[in-house]
Amino acid sequence: MFRNLNGTLVAVFRNLGSKIVSYLIVSNTLFPVLSILHAQIILTEIMFDPDTLESHNEYVEIFNPGLDSVNLSNWTIGDADEPDLLMDAGSGLVIQPSQYGIILDASYFDNSSLYDSLIPEAALVLTIEDGSFGRYGWSNTASEPVILISSEGDTVQVYLYTPDNLPGYSDEKIFLTPDNAILNWKNSQNLHGTPGFENSVSPRITDMGIDSVWTDPEYPLENGSFILHAALKNYGKNLVTDCRLTVFSDKNRDGFPDQDEILSVNNYNMELNYGDSLILDWELSGLKGGVYSLAVLVECTGDNYTENDFIAILLTIENGDNPVIINEIMYQPSAGQAEWVELFNPGSSAINLRNWKISDMRDTVLITDKAISIPPLDYAVISKDSTVTGEFNLPLSKVIVLKSLPTLNNDEDDLKIFSASGRMVERVNYFHSWMGRETTTGTSLERIRPDISSALADNWAACVDISGATPGRQNSIFVTKVEEQAEFSIHPNPFSPDQDGFEDYSVIDYKLPFATGYMTVDIYDITGRRIRRLADYQPIGQSGSFVWNGQDSRGRIARMGIYIILCRIFNPEQDIYREFKKTVVLVKRN
Repeated sequence: MFRNLNGTLVAVFRNLGSKIVSYLIVSNTLFPVLSILHAQIILTEIMFDPDTLESHNEYVEIFNPGLDSVNLSNWTIGDADEPDLLMDAGSGLVIQPSQYGIILDASYFDNSSLYDSLIPEAALVLTIEDGSFGRYGWSNTASEPVILISSEGDTVQVYLYTPDNLPGYSDEKIFLTPDNAILNWKNSQNLHGTPGFENSVSPRITDMGIDSVWTDPEYPLENGSFILHAALKNYGKNLVTDCRLTVFSDKNRDGFPDQDEILSVNNYNMELNYGDSLILDWELSGLKGGVYSLAVLVECTGDNYTENDFIAILLTIENGDNPVIINEIMYQPSAGQAEWVELFNPGSSAINLRNWKISDMRDTVLITDKAISIPPLDYAVISKDSTVTGEFNLPLSKVIVLKSLPTLNNDEDDLKIFSASGRMVERVNYFHSWMGRETTTGTSLERIRPDISSALADNWAACVDISGATPGRQNSIFVTKVEEQAEFSIHPNPFSPDQDGFEDYSVIDYKLPFATGYMTVDIYDITGRRIRRLADYQPIGQSGSFVWNGQDSRGRIARMGIYIILCRIFNPEQDIYREFKKTVVLVKRN
């Protein structure tokens, strides 16, 4: 049989009675390999790339899995170019059954103490006669064979390592057998390896663990249902037949399921051999919007390794409604100042912006990959730089500096906000005409009411604050909603559209006795002449609002006086028609 490893290693096997003799060709050199069935010294770990003192801290670990002790006198270890004689380092040269042997550089003892506290007393410490392993020490960049030769000249072990480790991490054997196939070796999980004791990659006697946890969908909606998946894996040698799974919201992040954190507890029967996996599913529901540490704990009888029994993931539960709104836009800042977009959280719980995105007509960019939250009824300002803090006396805690924020157009642009799931939660396709008056640079576009659609031009206007903008605080043109029992109300009334920041807009609120319909809203002067149509058979829900900025159909501020607002509501499917009339007074206070 021939086996080729990267063109450098070929094995030829011959049956010689009670022995199997193999010949290995490494770098064009022929090595006989003797495999004795009742005794075998095996390679178990290679430290070829130490993180410190490289010329002194290389080592090789061997193990005696047999029933008899083995005298290592006149044994050698090395690469394909040079074998090095094993030497007594003070503990002799006889390796006992089930004993590890650590072969250190000869220069280690005078120049390093890195492994002194790691190597247990039960291990046999050895060294080599030469100053380095092989001809020049183990290579850190190219594969090299590690060759162990007995005193009779038989090559008993050869391992061709692959240099894909981080400095300070050894190659370790998984199963302590003579098999040196690449699949029986892994990079160590421990810095500086495991010299003289159980390899970090070797399976334990009983070890049931959690390989991974995920949800479907990845970003569930508030109060909705979702599936939690957990992949269990048997990492131990023993068959696993039962386990207990606890799913919990780890509120205090301590890795332990307190009684008020538990979401589900189940016992399972199974048959999992070493390396077998099993995926279990749970349907969960009823979680409010927010970020959770969702955890799974597995408990198995006889499990003697618990570090892989627990996994927690950060799960973001999204608010089903629009969780944030675009509340103010600075698309034409003063010279030397930055563009920015203000977000507002109108809800009752914090909104985590981790992995959210913002886009305009051209670009879509990540807002943040960090867990940055907007508290309830609070603001976050996304700015190209931090100059917004000094210009408007804005706390840095409310600013997300995003150098890649898309450049905002001074006339038309289309801003969108996407949640972590990719769902579009807000959109403002603004125009400069929405300002409603002549403005100078440094004046922001403000939203009048957060609860009225961002798509309505009448819900936006130029800021009237003396500073030109109000990032991080209530907008200067904000209109407070007045709760009334009537189905149709107007406020403020009277109002004065003189752009002084006080009662510049009148809001028309409605509430219907049916779920959907169509609405037409007209404004008439006292003579009965229609001066403006706010809505023309527009689809509506059960409740909503319209904004009148005091302008007529030509964009001119109407004269002082009393105006009649006629609201007609239609529901053709139910053959319903409603008509409301209200008067509003327009005054000029300047």
